[in-house]
Amino acid sequence: MDYLYKVLRDPIHGKELLRQNKILKSADGSEYHVVNDIPRFVNSENYSSDFGDQWNKFPKTQLDSFSGLNITETRLKRCLHGNLDKIKGKKILEAGSGAGRFTEVLLKWGAIVHSFDYSNAVEANKKNNGKSKNFIIVQADIRQIPFEKYSYDYVVCLGVLQHTPDTYESIKSLWEMVSPNGVLVFDHYPWKLKLILPTPFGESISFYRFFVLKLPKKIRFSFVEKLTKFFFPLHWKFKDSKLIQKLLRRVSPVIFHYPDLCLKDYNQYYEWSLLDTHDATTDYYKHRKTAKELIGIMESLGAKYITINEAGNGYEVFCRK
Repeated sequence: MDYLYKVLRDPIHGKELLRQNKILKSADGSEYHVVNDIPRFVNSENYSSDFGDQWNKFPKTQLDSFSGLNITETRLKRCLHGNLDKIKGKKILEAGSGAGRFTEVLLKWGAIVHSFDYSNAVEANKKNNGKSKNFIIVQADIRQIPFEKYSYDYVVCLGVLQHTPDTYESIKSLWEMVSPNGVLVFDHYPWKLKLILPTPFGESISFYRFFVLKLPKKIRFSFVEKLTKFFFPLHWKFKDSKLIQKLLRRVSPVIFHYPDLCLKDYNQYYEWSLLDTHDATTDYYKHRKTAKELIGIMESLGAKYITINEAGNGYEVFCRK
């Protein structure tokens, strides 16, 4: 625990913090509380609160160790250009960890992981990975990261940037954490016309998202769950018909993973659909970028060896400082 407080920095000024019981104090008098052994640098309620509630309800669903699959490890290996065997002993900053599905894999391969999330999903991640001596978790803002700048061999941010207030500001903040010769890896939703057109020309999920975000927060999950329970059986019944799936997406908000993910059975497909449908209808921010825009951002920051591939959530970017 003492090591934890030694590596933390004031997120505004970058200065070391003084620990006094369950409060961290900076030189300018700012105070940050430690709750459940997790330092908190943001308010408990914020724009990502729905995500936090989601991962605390389903803390293990997408962990490879729980699912018995290697979906997360395969995705991470692809994003790191196959370099999982090179991260042992490396210092990695994980931005936006959720319940810790990627944290688990990074730790498994021997990395030293400093992780944060804006939501209270940090509670779920601590329960899942907190026993590792190579793991630190805090609740913080991606634009004000409470760790030392220019000190990480790898900075990894998957499934996050599109949900932050400003993609450029978030990437810039991550870039400042990368050490010389270090690597930044992130993904981002793509900009494609078919993804933003309203139903019936495009998919219906944007309509549902607009409606769900108008609901009181306390009933959003139960509402999305009812939608999923209604539509999922229809998706499953016609799971082998691409045409019917395309038509269903004009009226159904359900994110249906068959056959893109090789899950085990009906129940597993249902639970992943419920989580991702909730994720896609309760995100306060949903940004999209073209590949050219993402490359342009990295070039403006001075990144080298930039590669971008279309996979996973959209575009996956790998670059070096």
